[in-house]
Amino acid sequence: MKEKKEKAVKEKPVRKKRTEKESAAAEQTNNGAVNYNVYHMSKGEKLLYILLAGALLYGLGYIFYQNVIISLLFSLLALKYPAIRTKAIIRKRKRQLTMQFKDMLYSLSSAVSAGNSVERALVIARDDMVSQYGESNVFIVQELELMVSRISINLNIEDVFADFAERSGLEDIRTFADIFEVAKRTGGNLVQIIRQTTDVIADKIEVETEIDTALSGKKMEQKVVTVMPIALTLFMTVSTDGFMDPIFNTLSGRLVATVALAMILAGALWSNSITNIEI
Repeated sequence: MKEKKEKAVKEKPVRKKRTEKESAAAEQTNNGAVNYNVYHMSKGEKLLYILLAGALLYGLGYIFYQNVIISLLFSLLALKYPAIRTKAIIRKRKRQLTMQFKDMLYSLSSAVSAGNSVERALVIARDDMVSQYGESNVFIVQELELMVSRISINLNIEDVFADFAERSGLEDIRTFADIFEVAKRTGGNLVQIIRQTTDVIADKIEVETEIDTALSGKKMEQKVVTVMPIALTLFMTVSTDGFMDPIFNTLSGRLVATVALAMILAGALWSNSITNIEI
């Protein structure tokens, strides 16, 4: 009996730690705080993306090999696509939040310059963002709602900004939160600091936007260059009577097709990494 009690005492901290993690995750969901570094796909989303990617990969494999078994094996790579798509969704959400944060900074700076406290300026910025975006499910509106509600229960405003910066995973928001915290604690001129910080961060975001706009044409060219060899292979297979048979029916031909497909995929990944510039 004594041994059982000692064993229960040893196991108790492990169970307690697991429960704390689960309750923390539940609290994060209940209070509306979004972690922009994480995106959890539903089972329906995962299945949809796997089926779409599998169909695309099967078609690609069949174009280069004209073999059902090889194409089916090739389509198994679609199981990795949900993870790739998740990263793309996270990047997209962060880009949206960055642009919305820039608009919020302008509104916040204007409200503070008009003589409002930072707490009151957040309420004004929230109303401005609702008017600008026309809906309340926008990321920045949700964040401002959360900030206002937390400040109303006497949480420190610098802690509220720090939490937002941590969850966003964005350097611009983290910079603003750090500067605001230092200014608040040292008693600096908050109006001037917020205005100057807003100008610097907004200029940086605008430069990133201009670069992304300038590269949009190159990204389209990259997609065309990737698709052209595939389309050309399909065209030659369909339009020429038996001309491509040595590629599909011989070992050396399939090796050539494999090398060609590998070069196309490598070129697509390389060009994509070049055009994805982050400041």
